[in-house]
Amino acid sequence: MRKPIAAVTADILLADLKPMNQKMAAYAPRPLLDALGRAGLMPIVLPYNDYMKPEDFINTFDALVLPGGLNPTPRLYGEEPLWCIGPTFLKRDLFEAGLIKACISRGKPILGICRGMQILNAVLGGTLWQDMTKQNPKLYIQHMQKAPENIPTHYIEIEKESRLHKVLGDGLYVNSYHKEGIKKLSPLLRETAHSADGLIEGVESIENELICGVQWHPELMEPELMDPLFKAFAEKASRERLAVSR
Repeated sequence: MRKPIAAVTADILLADLKPMNQKMAAYAPRPLLDALGRAGLMPIVLPYNDYMKPEDFINTFDALVLPGGLNPTPRLYGEEPLWCIGPTFLKRDLFEAGLIKACISRGKPILGICRGMQILNAVLGGTLWQDMTKQNPKLYIQHMQKAPENIPTHYIEIEKESRLHKVLGDGLYVNSYHKEGIKKLSPLLRETAHSADGLIEGVESIENELICGVQWHPELMEPELMDPLFKAFAEKASRERLAVSR
């Protein structure tokens, strides 16, 4: 029996690079692909496509991973872009939005990481801080850390009734590379973790166990700390794949 396939939505090289085969190249972070592989998943990189609808891809994978990247476009949650927002890329946003809706319709697991958690929240009816340092004076923790990417820098507390608690326990230190964050939580999601200054650091679906989102980058942290998170996601994908094949 083949391993479950995890589709990782691609980021796009928008810079004007000289090698012609890198122009608008689609890519995904190698540490993330490795983490999924260690968990028993078969990762594939899935870029947006101008000639196919997102739902056309739904039968090619068993689970969806939404990685980090550029800011989600504010129009997804009904706002205009503020002067302080960073770069956005609408084509990726719309592609991921369609995939999210298709996965929910078909009962396929979704893992959102950093930007991935943010776009999950936006697509499902929540809103985002476009730049927390400019919009929310109550936040005092350094959420865009200056330490190396693999170093956990701030603590998160995990909700005891959450599914995340069963995987990671009461709390832990995590890395942090973002200036956007969840402002209004989607009515379809519940908070699973938060930082000391009150920012939401984790979410999961209320209706079922298919959606999980984290604000940090687990793929960049030590495997012994974060592999349980990816393995829990892989087990979910395996269960759903078996249920569909029956």
